[in-house]
Amino acid sequence: MLIPRPLMLTSAGGAVPLTGRPVRREPDDPGLGPEGYRLDITPEGVRLTGGGPAGRFYGLRTLDQLGPRAPRLTVEDRPRFAWRGVMLDVARHFMPKDFVLRLIDLLALHKLNVLHLHLTDDQGWRLEIKRYPLLTEVGARRGGGFYTHEDVREILAYAAERFVTVVPEIEMPGHAQAAVAAYPRLGNQPERRLDVWDGWGISEHVLNLEEPTIRFCQDVLDEVVDLFPGPYVHVGGDECPTREWERSPAARRRIAELGLPGPAAARAWFIGRMAAHLAERGRRLVCWDEGDDVSPDAVLMAWRDAEPGPRAGAEVVLAPHRHTYFDYYPSGEPGQPPAQEGVVSLADAYHFAPPARRGVLGVQCQLWTEYMPTPEHVEYMAFPRLCAFAEVAWGSAGDFPDFLTRLPAHLDRLAALGVNLGPVRT
Repeated sequence: MLIPRPLMLTSAGGAVPLTGRPVRREPDDPGLGPEGYRLDITPEGVRLTGGGPAGRFYGLRTLDQLGPRAPRLTVEDRPRFAWRGVMLDVARHFMPKDFVLRLIDLLALHKLNVLHLHLTDDQGWRLEIKRYPLLTEVGARRGGGFYTHEDVREILAYAAERFVTVVPEIEMPGHAQAAVAAYPRLGNQPERRLDVWDGWGISEHVLNLEEPTIRFCQDVLDEVVDLFPGPYVHVGGDECPTREWERSPAARRRIAELGLPGPAAARAWFIGRMAAHLAERGRRLVCWDEGDDVSPDAVLMAWRDAEPGPRAGAEVVLAPHRHTYFDYYPSGEPGQPPAQEGVVSLADAYHFAPPARRGVLGVQCQLWTEYMPTPEHVEYMAFPRLCAFAEVAWGSAGDFPDFLTRLPAHLDRLAALGVNLGPVRT
């Protein structure tokens, strides 16, 4: 059976041929939840009851997974988490639109429902912003490629048909060298001309704190909001060095005017301005958790550990790097393609145990692409670890030996789809 496996399955014994059998769609049952469903398989046919359109979609995916014959059974199923996400970094290495569509299919196959697109960074700006055309004319030169508004609309329509929400990420105020290369006035030394960064790591070149730069970022977010209909907009907010703010007289003066205790507090202030602006547009800001206080309405993406920083009561998406960063090596064995230092094995991915507490919106795995220059590389690093993550996200993970027993048949299905599979290392 394709993973993630259903949470509840009651078999009455005896095989039922499914080929050619009618699927009767029963009226929705809201008690199943919007993504829940029930399948009743009998010799007379199949009855499908969904909690809503998404539930019916997932019920049909499970029916596909059962193959041409299935036992008489009742499946009742619903996900544990509302946010079951995959982050694809298209800034470091651009990924063509056709691959984004293919990845959406693979997410839907695994009952994952969020595609988080990391669209900008020091090394590239990959989203057309009509008001500021140099962002892509300059910012997309390295690695070549960006998504037009028409590309985005096609991606969004394709995703919506598969009940996948696309969350855009526009990095600020750090990880912004591509933007500063396009528009030097955004930087802390406006007279300096930078190139889009061709190295990895964390650039020290960050946005300045002046009001025109705030308005520039708000203009960009307005265009993003007009394109992306989902409730969330991610603004990054992580790994923002303060050295330029510390050295810049203009930045120090601005920090004093704002009444901030010092440069270290400027990041949270910047993110707070963006959160307030997005709230006016009916959207919620998401940012990577860095442990300091940002807007109380922001959704924190906890990447360093399985819990976010000190702010109590925050809504969070859990993305701890020791379990969900699939740019790390899949094992410590020698002879593997280059990857980020560190190991996240198949077992590490499967044994991610998100805490059951209020405020946890869901979980997410990450595909940072510093060492993934092509779609084939992305698939190699994603699979089979994404299969393990899918069971965690749905809430059916638990028995790792059983998962390993079921995995080969599923990998055969993925191979038949042409997925470039990485090795199974536990």
